[in-house]
Parts: sequence; structure tokens; C-alpha cells
Amino acid sequence: MLVAFACGPREPPKQARDKDTPDPMADDSSGKGAYQSSTGSKSTGTADNFAPPSGPPAKGEKGSAPSVATLSQFMEGLHWGMSHEELQKTMTQTGGTIWKDYDEKLQKARVGPEQTALEAEREQAKGAFGRSWTEFGVTPTGFDTTGIKNEYTYRNKEALMWIERKGKKRYYFFINNKLWKMYDEFKFADAAMGASYQEAVAKINAQLNAQGRLRQPDEKAGIDKPTTDWKDNQSHLRAIDRSGEGYVGVSIADQSVVSNLAALRPNKPSDPNELDPSIIAVTKGRQTSDPNAPASASAGKKGTPPPPKKK
Repeated sequence: MLVAFACGPREPPKQARDKDTPDPMADDSSGKGAYQSSTGSKSTGTADNFAPPSGPPAKGEKGSAPSVATLSQFMEGLHWGMSHEELQKTMTQTGGTIWKDYDEKLQKARVGPEQTALEAEREQAKGAFGRSWTEFGVTPTGFDTTGIKNEYTYRNKEALMWIERKGKKRYYFFINNKLWKMYDEFKFADAAMGASYQEAVAKINAQLNAQGRLRQPDEKAGIDKPTTDWKDNQSHLRAIDRSGEGYVGVSIADQSVVSNLAALRPNKPSDPNELDPSIIAVTKGRQTSDPNAPASASAGKKGTPPPPKKK
């Protein structure tokens, strides 16, 4: 099966998000300043290394996600705080991630046209990943109509890259050109994380030997879908129920950034119902009325004359 790539959704929406939505990852625990705890400290392990630790299942304190020994198996060898240039090099360089994805295919391919075609496909995949870089400035993007629309904000120096490989689509999120979050989409139809949200959560519970904390949708907390979460001393892991779309989302983020999102996101989404400042200035002090309201029979008169006196 060939690996599919694209630079982003094909049909961008006509407007940006019109609602101020908090980040759904905020935990009850506090963290250090952005990138202080994790920048430069590389996580190790691969996504396939899911052997559960020994001992009884971990339980979180009341109101918090359970702490586990490590979430490094979800990092795939990357580390928080790396720039998108560093990530692109890791993914596309000779011997890098995409290169290795094609090693097995090339070893099985016949010498000649078949190998040549795979090598050309590999170069196309590397180029597509570089072109997936998308900045969330002032222009709406096609991601606003997808299941990750609440994972980023506009005008706060945020961006993402993405790739589809090994049965999932992975999004890499950046703030100030520093990697701080990764989000995987798994289709239930592929069963890579199970055929339902419950199966996906059960699989992660077994991998971590910890029962995740279930959180119901809460608009004030920025949670729009049922979410189960876990944490270690650096990262926060979430499983997001997107059953209505046929997906489960699995996101891991730098806890030091999560705890500082309010400061890192000073620009809030605009309210589409809010009046333009220039209109407010012109109409200040004036009484406004609905121009579509029907006019009364006495409109324009100073007063209605009293009825005539009876003789």
C-alpha cells in the first residue's frame, strides 16, 4: 500500500473560527515556564514499544490525570522544543524516518523499474512533508473544518506539519517554531488502535498499566468531546472520542507549554457578532433601532391627540 500525502485540506472554509475555545489539555497540575522542563531533553522509544510496566495500575489524585512512569513510547524519538526545520531534517534526510519507511519496500522490490518507482515515490513523500508546513496567521485554513480545529489558534505564532504513515495521520504543532504537541488520528476501520473509542482507551490503559481519567465535554474547560488522559513528568496524553467521524484522536503535549498557554496565546478569536470599532465610535451616544422594524402609525408625530370630547 502506498503512503498518502497532501499539503492540507483541499477545500478551505470561507471563514476562520468564530469562537474562543480554551485548549482542551489543561490539567489541574501546574508546570514550569514554557520549554524549560523539556527543551533539549530527548525522549526515546518507538510507537510500537508498548510493553506495560509491572506493578499495580496507577491511579491519579482526585481531579487529575494518573501519573505514569513514562510516555516516551508515544514520542517516536522526538523531543519537545525542536524547530520545524529540525523536524523536517529528521523526517526527510538520508537515513531519516521517511527513508527508513521505504527501506523494507525497496528490499522486497525487483531491481529495475519497480525500485526506481519506489525511490521516486520516497522523494515525493519527503517533499510533501516539507510543503505541509501551515501557519495560523490571519488567513483561514482548511483545518478549521476538521476534527483538530480546537487544537490551535490564530495570530499566536502557531503552525503545524503533518504526515500520513503507518496507519495514522500525525499532526505536529508548533508555537514560536517550537514543537509542543503531536496529534494522531486513527480510523476505527483500520483497527490500528481498536475498532471503537472504548477499545482504544483500553489498549492505552494496558500499555501504560494505568486507568486514564475520563473527562466529559465541558465548554469552560475547552473539552468538546469525551476525553481520557494520562501524564508523566514531562508530557500530557489524551485520547479523544471522535466516534461520530469514525476516529480516535491520541494527542501528547509538553506539560510546560500547556500550563502557559494563556500567556502564549494573547490573541483571542474575534466574536463575529461584535460591532466594528469604527461603527461603535460613530454611533456612540446615539439610540439605535432596528431598521427593519415596522413603522408605527404615529411615527414622526410629537404625540397622539386626545379623543374628541363627547357633547
